[in-house]
Amino acid sequence: MSDGGFTDLRVNPHEGEVNESFWPSFTDIMTTVVMIFLIAMVVLLVRNMELVRELRSTMEAERVAAELAKATGEEKDSLAVALHRAEEQLQQARLELLRLQEKSVEREKVLTDQIATINDLLAQRDDLTQQVAQLTLGQQQLQARVKDQQAQIKTLSQSLKNRELELQASRNDVQNLQANIETLQQSLLSSQQQSTQLQQQLASKSQELEALRQASKEIERKYLVLVGDYDSLKVRYDKLVRPARSAAGRYVVEVRYWKENGKYRIAWREGGKGEFQSISRRLLDKVLTRLMKDHPNGLYVKVIFPENSGLSYNEAWEFTNHLHRNYDYYFREENTDTKPDTAKGP
Repeated sequence: MSDGGFTDLRVNPHEGEVNESFWPSFTDIMTTVVMIFLIAMVVLLVRNMELVRELRSTMEAERVAAELAKATGEEKDSLAVALHRAEEQLQQARLELLRLQEKSVEREKVLTDQIATINDLLAQRDDLTQQVAQLTLGQQQLQARVKDQQAQIKTLSQSLKNRELELQASRNDVQNLQANIETLQQSLLSSQQQSTQLQQQLASKSQELEALRQASKEIERKYLVLVGDYDSLKVRYDKLVRPARSAAGRYVVEVRYWKENGKYRIAWREGGKGEFQSISRRLLDKVLTRLMKDHPNGLYVKVIFPENSGLSYNEAWEFTNHLHRNYDYYFREENTDTKPDTAKGP
């Protein structure tokens, strides 16, 4: 109804009222949508900034990891070179130990011989001492006999006055006794001279023995000095003239050599990998000759002597020298005119 009491017959009598309240509501809705959109945009921008920062940190970490891997590889290569050098020094030390052991055995043999000589000289000295004692005892006995005979001479001289008939016989007895005395005195002098000569000989032998000991010590000292000088000169020469021996850029061949039950044993492998394989020396020469042709850069032949190998210094040196001079790149440069020879061996 209208205000005047009449019924309102218009279609949608409240249409004007609805139109008046529509736009404020729409504005509120759109403002809310825009605010939500702006908030979402801010959240996305913040998240994108965090992702960009994480991506940059990840890329930086990857770069650092790549540099670290590169540095680790270089350090690994340097450690491998150092390991090869250390193993080579260990083999040289083992060779030196074998040589020193042989020298020690020879010196012990010489010392044993010298001790035996000294014991013989001491035994001779004891024998001479006993002879001197016996001669001294004989001298004392002779002096006692001389005294007894002198007493007898006095008794006979006194009886000569009373017994003229026995004078001639007594004189003969006295002459015989004097002759015996002179003979005994000469024997005593001869014994004393022999004792003196023996004592002089003993003193001379003692001096000779002491001189031999001093000469032996002096020779040993000179030998040690010469060995030290040679080693230092060899190191200086290698440093001045040639670069150090290295397995870098070379094909590595490892060879083990030892003696077992009186027989020589050889095992080898290529490239420092895999298991060692038994091989004869003649076949080893053929294999190394083939590998030397297949690898123009040269071979790095590494000789290994196990502990308690049973080899002498000369045997170890002959085997090492043969392989190095015929097949190793470093030593072949010193002997360019030398052709590989097939050595006799197991």
